[in-house]
Amino acid sequence: MAAAPKHALSDSSRRDAQAFGEALFARTLDEAPPAERMRWFVDDLDDFVAHLNLRARWLFLFCLFAVTWVAPLLAGHLGRLRGLSVAGRIAALEALEQSPASLALFGARAVVSLVYYEHPDAAAEIGWDRRCLADVRPERVAASRLVPLGRSGSSAEGART
Repeated sequence: MAAAPKHALSDSSRRDAQAFGEALFARTLDEAPPAERMRWFVDDLDDFVAHLNLRARWLFLFCLFAVTWVAPLLAGHLGRLRGLSVAGRIAALEALEQSPASLALFGARAVVSLVYYEHPDAAAEIGWDRRCLADVRPERVAASRLVPLGRSGSSAEGART
């Protein structure tokens, strides 16, 4: 298997991804996430995309292209998404979400969300405590919490007694 390229995203694509991320994860209409977190996000996204197979990589890049160029057009702006203020980018993404091209937004949002919420600060903001990564063995799960397949909760209660 060939090693993943060092950088899958061009400098321009990295700036486009950052502009998209700033709008998508904005705290308010005019406050993007901290610059340090966005640098981490873009570096990690670049690494993630570098490990995708060629088909998935091209699909993500196509989605990012649509978000970068089509969203601003739908909001009445000629140019890239990064040419807008954070509030303008948010409005452009909302316009794209209401259009027939919304699938491109969905695809790009899925990938960047996976990467963005891996950052410990972002994970903490949404309450993810990483407990699902702990060693949980079936024998450690209380039997009273298990409901046999094919039975509703009330039937399962009757079966246990």
